[in-house]
Amino acid sequence: MTALAETKTKEVDTFIREALEAALARGALPGEREGFDEAAIAAAAAFLGRTANERKPGHPAIAIETLGEGANGRYMRVAIANDDMPFLVDSIANTLAAADITIHRLLHPVLSVKRDNNGALAAILDDDAPGERRESMIYIEADRVDAKGRRTLEKALQDTLGDVRAAVADWGPMQAAMAADADAVPDEEGAALLRWFLARHFTQTGHELYHRDGTSSTRLGICTLHNKPLIAPASLDAAFSWFEEGKRTPLIIKSSRISRVHRLVLLDLIIIPVREGKEVTALSIHAGMWTSSGLSATPDKVPLLRSALSSLMDKFDFDPQGHAGKTLVHALTALPHDILIGFDRETLERLALTFMSLTDRPRPQLALATSALARHLYAFVWLPRDELSTARRVLIQDMLSKAANGKVLSWSIALEEGGLALLRITLDLRDGGVVPDDAVLDGQLKQMVRGWVPAVEEALAQSEEPGRAAALAQRFAPGFPLV
Repeated sequence: MTALAETKTKEVDTFIREALEAALARGALPGEREGFDEAAIAAAAAFLGRTANERKPGHPAIAIETLGEGANGRYMRVAIANDDMPFLVDSIANTLAAADITIHRLLHPVLSVKRDNNGALAAILDDDAPGERRESMIYIEADRVDAKGRRTLEKALQDTLGDVRAAVADWGPMQAAMAADADAVPDEEGAALLRWFLARHFTQTGHELYHRDGTSSTRLGICTLHNKPLIAPASLDAAFSWFEEGKRTPLIIKSSRISRVHRLVLLDLIIIPVREGKEVTALSIHAGMWTSSGLSATPDKVPLLRSALSSLMDKFDFDPQGHAGKTLVHALTALPHDILIGFDRETLERLALTFMSLTDRPRPQLALATSALARHLYAFVWLPRDELSTARRVLIQDMLSKAANGKVLSWSIALEEGGLALLRITLDLRDGGVVPDDAVLDGQLKQMVRGWVPAVEEALAQSEEPGRAAALAQRFAPGFPLV
């Protein structure tokens, strides 16, 4: 495709539309071609072209409009033109998912373009045009929302793309800041962990230096865009005390803020003290998330986890090539690295041994653990895979939230090949939350999985003969509430 000099507006629009038609047709996978014939492609290209026609430098162009009946009923379409950069598609898709909007079609041609000094789109060039700007053109068909929902979605997309742009623009300085902190950490394993993060195991999105007097400086990435701190003032005070008490470095915790960049998860915070002599004068805080390669790495490859693995092998005299040794490695591999690495050794050992005991005999089990600064409560709930459903997950979350007097911040599910499912739930303890008795909750979980009727029958059997207890339970148990 050759460049077309700007002549009349109609000719330029025609050329751009045809170029976008070709790009959309090329980018549509076989599964996305259903209901996307030539007429639909032409309409999509015209819509995307109108959206991309004018764009201020450094700002995205976004358009949302509703349409009539399509292959999936009434729907809307979204067009986004932006400078090409990492994390765009996944961040945008997550923004729609957070609004509970189902995407039915998403196409993402990346094109070489030429714009005039006012930002008007003058030409679409050959893909191999040297030195020209590359732009991301995203076209989405999704569930329809009302006018208020569309305005909210447009604002959310603007915010998301702003965070992506800030994180990408400051990537180099954020990497340099973490490298400098690695050089300043005296603990070998702690320093090694930071360098391991730098080797594509951690996606940095923000960095900020918090001073003892409450001010901040050296803001990078998403920290340049938000006045809301990564962690609350009380937690900052607790972090200063953590290092003043000589506890481990780095301190790794979760923020209560959800990332808009790359993945829709709670931000991971890596905190390193800045000292003048023995005094802790500031905290260097890096925000981001573990990469998929970091989360799936075996524990012998992850600093801090590898030392924990070695200590447990020695403590229990496990043969690394034996069943117990291999099961321990599997447990530390399968448990979420981003949370596990922040626990003390005692908590890590308890969770690993619990997981090991369930590997060969899947059964319901609940274990609780608090974050390093006691800001969050983590619930690890193991269930036989067949016992896990949405309704049961919600019941478990409600049980935990009530017992801890804290709201659920996030949850995730991991499925094991051996028939075990791990439900991980994060709860907020910052506003009057308490750490409940995990033995009591574990008993409630087992009763929940076992079923209400068998539980009533067991209680009745303490005063009635077994046959009568079974008959009474079958007849009357369904009429009583579960709690």
